[in-house]
Amino acid sequence: MTGRIPRRIISVCLIVTMSAAGCSQQGTRKGQQKTAASVQKDFQKHMEEVFRENVSDNGIELHYTLKDPEAYGIEEKTQELGTISAEGKKETEKELEALRKFPYDKLSQKQQDTYDIWKDYLMKQKELQKYPYHESVLSPTTGIQAQLPVTFCEYRLDTKDDVEGYLKLLSQTEQYFDSVMEYEKEKVKRNLFMSDESVDAVTAQIHEFTKAKENNSLIATFKDRIASVKDLSSSEQNAYIQKNRKIVLNQVIPAYEKLADELKNLKGNGKNDAGLAYLKDGKEYYKALVKNQTGSSSTVEDMISMAEDSIQDCVLKSAAIAEEHPEAMEKFVMEGASDDIGGGPGEMLSNLKERIEKNFPETEDVDCEIKYVHKSLEKDLSPAFYMIPALDSYEENIIYINQSQMGSPIQMYTTLAHEGYPGHLYQNVYFASKEEEPIRYLLDYPGYSEGWATYVESWSYSTVDVGKEKKAWEQLNSLSLEFNLALCSRIDFGVNYEGWKKQKAEEYLKQFYISSSNADHLFSTVVSEPANYLSYYIGYKEFVKLRDYYKKGAGKKYSLKKFHKLMLDAGPASFNILKKRINENLRMEE
Repeated sequence: MTGRIPRRIISVCLIVTMSAAGCSQQGTRKGQQKTAASVQKDFQKHMEEVFRENVSDNGIELHYTLKDPEAYGIEEKTQELGTISAEGKKETEKELEALRKFPYDKLSQKQQDTYDIWKDYLMKQKELQKYPYHESVLSPTTGIQAQLPVTFCEYRLDTKDDVEGYLKLLSQTEQYFDSVMEYEKEKVKRNLFMSDESVDAVTAQIHEFTKAKENNSLIATFKDRIASVKDLSSSEQNAYIQKNRKIVLNQVIPAYEKLADELKNLKGNGKNDAGLAYLKDGKEYYKALVKNQTGSSSTVEDMISMAEDSIQDCVLKSAAIAEEHPEAMEKFVMEGASDDIGGGPGEMLSNLKERIEKNFPETEDVDCEIKYVHKSLEKDLSPAFYMIPALDSYEENIIYINQSQMGSPIQMYTTLAHEGYPGHLYQNVYFASKEEEPIRYLLDYPGYSEGWATYVESWSYSTVDVGKEKKAWEQLNSLSLEFNLALCSRIDFGVNYEGWKKQKAEEYLKQFYISSSNADHLFSTVVSEPANYLSYYIGYKEFVKLRDYYKKGAGKKYSLKKFHKLMLDAGPASFNILKKRINENLRMEE
């Protein structure tokens, strides 16, 4: 599975912090009516304040989101790593109340769009916050302990102040992990702690990271990054290199080892070795989580039916194509493709960038550096991921490739379509260049982002020249992608919503010739990281449904490029909001 490191890693949920000034502007004296211009001015000021409060939540959030905070009215740069917190419910409700006081019909069209999406996001957070200790903050792949090293390795170093801030944040790792353990201990009290198997998986990931001492990624990458800091002399650089080394060896690695030891001490407190369905309020939490992860308004039951239909449909269609086009099937099985995809990741990305011009709107030309995951992190990170750049520095982009998990050239090519063009990189750059309300860039809509990237990954097979069997080969690959995601999602639903135990999951997968070892691995994955697959699969299916819906509505005026532009212009949002954008466009074209 491809993925990306999310920008927000510190708080369990987005904490909405309201300033006194932000709240007070909503009231008017009895009998007074604000003009549209006044309401719009107040709304603008309110949303800017909400953005400043949230982006300043911690040092990493601020540094990753903005290169020049002062341009956004943020003068004091926090250098605190922050803590894990399960709070936020009251703040979210207060912000919803404040938002509702704005007369919707007096807002501009653009502000109404922001209002719709901000309210939608807050409502989803409010539902999740009913279950503050159900979240899995520690998991082998997407857990914060796995993400933190890469996040630190990509911490931007432009000035001496950046270096000082980075080292201060790095030295707070133990303090941060202490807050993680407080959260885990609260989970123990509520009988929500992870299973022994999950503890073993997380501690194994930690030990994989800590066994690399001098060759640790945090030491190796720092030497390269600090060399580009222009206002440092060579002696200052060397001093900082030694200081970083000491912090990593004497503070960070011991903090990770302490985290592993404390987790081991809590083994035996996990009363559930299966999915969320067996936890108190587990099914209700899962429904809220699914809504948040997918952005879909469909019920879980409808999603289950969708996954089952996909599985059956993909199997039948693939069998029919294989029988009619044996050469295409052979090329598909051998993961074959012509040399036109490019000889390496740089060339592949360049080819993809050129090939999207016909079907996707133009966006700004930006730089992209391809990096490789450090060996100490290879085992547990995704095959590839895109690092979201700062909002005001979106010209600088990075894609990481995990060489240990990358197979054939065609896998590399389609992965780069997912992470690069026309996937995550392209979508983020396109939206950032539109200069929407800054708060939009803090809102995480996995169904939109991963659904879009999966949708265009499937599309990317159409850009590969494999000769006369091109169409059949393209269909086989797209069906295979959908089948795998549907199958993983079906197991996720079965385990976390319907209460399937490991044996039932194995029996279900056996009919598709999935080995017991792979079935065990998938079972463990959906237990430790519930609903993760759904953002890819359901998001992908929702984009396909919207494309077909728009095509039917637009009739002869339909163009794939126009549909893509509509989705990209709307930006990350729930799919009912995206459908609303389509309907507005169709009405305008009548």
